[in-house]
Amino acid sequence: MATVFGKELRKLRIDYDETIYQMAKKLDMSISYLSAIESGSRNVPGDLVDKLIEKYNLDSERSCTMKKAEAESAKELNINLKGISPEQRRLIFALSRKLGNISDEECADIARKLK
Repeated sequence: MATVFGKELRKLRIDYDETIYQMAKKLDMSISYLSAIESGSRNVPGDLVDKLIEKYNLDSERSCTMKKAEAESAKELNINLKGISPEQRRLIFALSRKLGNISDEECADIARKLK
């Protein structure tokens, strides 16, 4: 089943009148890998949205759409903890442990405070 990101990626490819081969070549990845991302069977690689923005010269609205779609479609999140203070690490781990018990309203409140 295609993810939100997969659907947006396919829409972008169609809008630019490209085949999956052409897009894969432009993004320097295999056709099968790009197809798996588009279909939702593979997670979105960390640098893909930035590559899309650069290679397709996406405007701010389309860039924002792709970033939101990436966030909605993520199956996992890897965080580089290099250079992060012990207090920041504790916050990250506390948030990850409690996330399932936090309401959407509380999440939105935390997000507003972090902006």
